[in-house]
Amino acid sequence: MRKTLPKREQVPEYHYASPESRAIMETLTDASLAVKEALEDVLDQFFVNTATWSLESWETQVGLRTDKSMSETARRAAIQKQLIACGNTTEKMIQELAEHITGYSARVMVRGDDSFSLELLGEKDEFADIDVSEIYSVVEQVKPAHLRFVISSSTWADVEELGLTWRWFHDDWTTWGMFENRCVVHKK
Repeated sequence: MRKTLPKREQVPEYHYASPESRAIMETLTDASLAVKEALEDVLDQFFVNTATWSLESWETQVGLRTDKSMSETARRAAIQKQLIACGNTTEKMIQELAEHITGYSARVMVRGDDSFSLELLGEKDEFADIDVSEIYSVVEQVKPAHLRFVISSSTWADVEELGLTWRWFHDDWTTWGMFENRCVVHKK
């Protein structure tokens, strides 16, 4: 292992003159650094963002089936979604879920017809290339059954509002089907 200890933990150099003292100090240094590393590894398991070997326990805790074919990053994201989605469903909770999934700021708008919608907010008006079906599936799990969740698809009015041209569709290799699955991001 042979890492060096921080300056405040180092033994004065004259103690290394004796081979026996040197061997004891190096052994103790290696042992203490190994314990420190093991402790830090255990502490990492208490947080989803840094968990590795405890991901299966986290998944069990939040009711997810373990899929080891997924990357650790994807498994962590699924766990975080489940943690955000527990408790009472509120506008704030839906907003946090949407922000976690999309990476954009979000606003939830409650309508009088037993429905609510989601608006994504960014630095400028643009289209977000996000998986709308993922947002739907997560929100459907947590929303009350009598409420309807709406994300409107992109329209020609959005194309005109953003000043897009046919050149944009050609350069971006976007089909109309792909375009309809994008969400409009409005300027904050």
